[in-house]
Amino acid sequence: MTMDMQINNNRQELDPDPLTGIEVDVLLESQIDATLDRQLREYLSTIFPEWSSIFAQRRAWHEAAPVFSILARRGDEILGHVGVVERTISSCWNWRYLVASFQGVSVAPAVRKTGLSHKILQKSLDASIARGYPFAILFCREPLVHFYQDLGWSLPDDSMIMWRDRALPIAMRSNCPMYRVLADIPLPEGPIDVHNPFEY
Repeated sequence: MTMDMQINNNRQELDPDPLTGIEVDVLLESQIDATLDRQLREYLSTIFPEWSSIFAQRRAWHEAAPVFSILARRGDEILGHVGVVERTISSCWNWRYLVASFQGVSVAPAVRKTGLSHKILQKSLDASIARGYPFAILFCREPLVHFYQDLGWSLPDDSMIMWRDRALPIAMRSNCPMYRVLADIPLPEGPIDVHNPFEY
């Protein structure tokens, strides 16, 4: 064995891949049973403690449950999550689209800075494209804007506001809206309103 091979083998023994054994799956809501739902709510309460009173009961932020979720797990341990909610966006030009709205984007502290967040976000985008959504949107906090921009997300040129019941705006703690184009159409110009899905 050469000296270089021995150094590489020693490095692998000292620095094992932190993603070893982690599986990333796309699960429809119908595939999430009561046990997994409880585990997810416990995980989300740990990651987002300010929302723990909501997660004690449900995983739906602002009355919108995920259509599907991306989970990173090692055995029964949840290490990453993206919930994808179907929402409607509309513009002052009366353009309306059903979009994939990402919520609860997170990885557990033990596996941060390992590339897992990139992996679950890409899996979320791929699943959204496969389901025909033209855009993906999310709301993040300002310190994370550059992280998402490095992954190809953009800030809208105008306002993007989430509404409850088409009349009442929701005060978002994560106040930076971002989007990804998933099809061959540009994001509508002007202010964008984000709603729970409604009939066209």
